[in-house]
Amino acid sequence: MPLKAMLMALSVAVIWGINMLTVKGAVAEIPPFMLTAIRFASVAILLIPFTRVPRGRMGRLAIISVTFGSLHFGVLFFALSMIDAGPVAIIVLLGVPFSSMLATYFFNDRLGWKRLSGMSLAFVGVTIMFWDPTMTDLQLPLLLVVFAAFMWAVANVMIKKLGDIDTFQLNGWMALFATPQLLILSLAFEPGSVQAVFDASWVAWANLSFTVVMSSIVAYGFWYHLLKTQDVNAVVPWSLLAPVISVLGSFVVFDEAFSMLKIIGGIVVLCGVTVIMLRKPVQRKTQGMD
Repeated sequence: MPLKAMLMALSVAVIWGINMLTVKGAVAEIPPFMLTAIRFASVAILLIPFTRVPRGRMGRLAIISVTFGSLHFGVLFFALSMIDAGPVAIIVLLGVPFSSMLATYFFNDRLGWKRLSGMSLAFVGVTIMFWDPTMTDLQLPLLLVVFAAFMWAVANVMIKKLGDIDTFQLNGWMALFATPQLLILSLAFEPGSVQAVFDASWVAWANLSFTVVMSSIVAYGFWYHLLKTQDVNAVVPWSLLAPVISVLGSFVVFDEAFSMLKIIGGIVVLCGVTVIMLRKPVQRKTQGMD
């Protein structure tokens, strides 16, 4: 990618790395579905007044709001309310091989044996983390993170196929569609969520503010732009840097424990995603493998 695009991708990774920590702090006080609903409602309020109605794309934006809003963020925040931020930051990296797999089908990319090996390593690493004794009682939230990672990959493809659309327009209207979905989920499954919002401390609101402004608007504004202008397989692997920041931050901020299987599994995942990141996708019309 050009230097400007790489700097944007790096900024996104740093913001997302910190964002995992702020979300973990916020869900300790505000239930996850309600927190996600407030996040998207705030984004919609901040952006929609400055955008045009995306005529002819409302239906597709509504579908994206389900995959990206409820099924990725809603599920991810729910999982974060039950398990440490460090493992979540690593496992959600499965979005990289998932995105490469989907890009192969939808954008005519050819993976090649080296990138296939990287994808295999990523899945093996997550499996090792699942074997950790401290994770025995956390299989459901771990599987939810895997599901959220796949929904992130699906959303990446859908955004790419959406075509040329203003990033604020995309972000704002998608957030508007996602808000009522998450409010319904919160009212249905989170008794007392409204009262929890009023009882939340200023720290929780500061964490939420970072998520809204820096992650939802700045980082995802950059991300949407990169997905529209660069190859998916060149953009997505930059998210590799985010979990490194999250894991180190979780150790410092939350004093999260690290076991040998977590460390080994995390390293294997990072190695696998690195292999994917270093391989340039080859179009199917070319001969040979990368």
